[in-house]
Amino acid sequence: MPDDFLPFKRIGLCFSGGGYRATFFSLGTAAYLEHVNYEGEPLLKNVTALSTVSGGTLFGVAFTKAVTTSGFQFKDFYAEMYSTFNPANDTLLNDAVAKISNKDVWETSSHKRQSLINAFALKYAEMPLFSGKFGDFNLVKKSLYTSLNDKEKPYNLAHVCFNATDFSFGLPFRFQNSGIFGNKALKGTYVNALKNETVLGDIVASSSCFPLGFEPLVYPDDFYSNQISEEYIALKNQEKFKKGVGIMDGGITDNQGLDSMLNINSRKSSKLDLIIVNDVSSFQMKPWKPSTFEIENETSINDIATKLFKWLDFKWLYPIILLVGVGFLVFGYYENAAALTIIWPFVIGAFISGIGALLITAGLLAHSFKKRLVSWFNTTFNKAVPEALLEEVSSFKHLGIDVVKRLLTDRASSAATMVQSVFLNQIRRLNYGDFYKNPNLENKRITSRVDELDGKNTIYKKFVISPEVKTPLSKSLKNVAKIAAETPTTLWWDETDVKLKRMDSLIACGQFTTCYNLLTYIIDLKKVGITSPAIEALEKQLRSDWKTFTENPYWLV
Repeated sequence: MPDDFLPFKRIGLCFSGGGYRATFFSLGTAAYLEHVNYEGEPLLKNVTALSTVSGGTLFGVAFTKAVTTSGFQFKDFYAEMYSTFNPANDTLLNDAVAKISNKDVWETSSHKRQSLINAFALKYAEMPLFSGKFGDFNLVKKSLYTSLNDKEKPYNLAHVCFNATDFSFGLPFRFQNSGIFGNKALKGTYVNALKNETVLGDIVASSSCFPLGFEPLVYPDDFYSNQISEEYIALKNQEKFKKGVGIMDGGITDNQGLDSMLNINSRKSSKLDLIIVNDVSSFQMKPWKPSTFEIENETSINDIATKLFKWLDFKWLYPIILLVGVGFLVFGYYENAAALTIIWPFVIGAFISGIGALLITAGLLAHSFKKRLVSWFNTTFNKAVPEALLEEVSSFKHLGIDVVKRLLTDRASSAATMVQSVFLNQIRRLNYGDFYKNPNLENKRITSRVDELDGKNTIYKKFVISPEVKTPLSKSLKNVAKIAAETPTTLWWDETDVKLKRMDSLIACGQFTTCYNLLTYIIDLKKVGITSPAIEALEKQLRSDWKTFTENPYWLV
């Protein structure tokens, strides 16, 4: 262990993605670090680095803005965060959706494309928690702890990284104050010239722009309203940025924000003594299940196409109908209808002629549409299918419609499982592998999981609580953890969430899970001979708080 290792002195916090589940587990974690004291000051004051993803970025941006504002009081920030997103007050989804069809919104924000994610970005920017720009952050400028003995030690957040993913190179795109703003492929003087003008609402939207639910933001087009500035024009003249770069959820490449935190820790001026990964994702996944509907409809795609094209064909009956109508008109004329002594031939003739003319027009248009449709399909099919497989794939047209439905359903559902679970779990395993195999981080890491204390056994391991903690889990605490862990990955509360008190449960879960992990961390430190009077005092407080949490999990909410 290095001589300068000081447990709890320089802390880095990672907050994972996961919608509101991540946002309020993060809030609970920070609230407990503010509650617990180390050397007479809240432990939260020792947090020097922050790396956030998706739902964790909602908390991260709001906290960074607040903590770097003069006169910061955590209790005031907590109250504002709680009030804003309380289910009774939360209007994020409704307000964002209302913006999509509001023409005035897009005329005012003409630099943005009209899209759902930009509607969310505009809504975030309107909220006091997220208002402002990246350059407004008044972060600590240099290495910390030059005045550790000061009685009124300030909060020492110096390094922040809000993670997204670029869709040009497939790399993490980092909105950060130290290190590269962007990434190695998307960096440079012109990017740096604009970084302080980046609106916080756009950062939050970028980091939480999860696939399928949203479309990408386009960088820099959607980000900067002054598109006639020299800096913006210079950036757009760069080949990589001419057509814009898609920016989406940071969880696509690293849902825990771990790699960004390890980058921060690798810099000589920002070495950390403890990294706490707060993770609301799970290594468990719902197994993919094949479709179960019966094959009953044997009508083939070819049959349906044949019927459709037959219906679209021009029919010679149409001009016959027109001629019948014209015949009535002629009959009326020769029967002295011009003197209006006979009216009915004109009425019937006009009606039938109108139908005939309409059918002829529709038939000709449908026939033209059919030819274009067939031509487009054949061209697309021949481009999409390799020549060697044309004959085999063409045979699919004889498959029954229910068989095709099953083929498509199973492909779509398995692809969704692959993207949402298999890939993310594999990336998660790789990132954690790097984290726990790093010898320089020995005795410097904690992982705090939302489902850690729900009491459930998994296929990977049996649930056990550290015996040195002594006070066992209570049924009520396990139930709160279960409610928190089962929160859907959304940016809104539904009736079930309100009924189960999801928001309070997530905050409480973040608090007692942090308490538990700090306690087991100290127990492990003492096993290798690392202790001090300050650590002993912290352990005493943690044990007392843990006992209270087991009796009433919500006591600190």
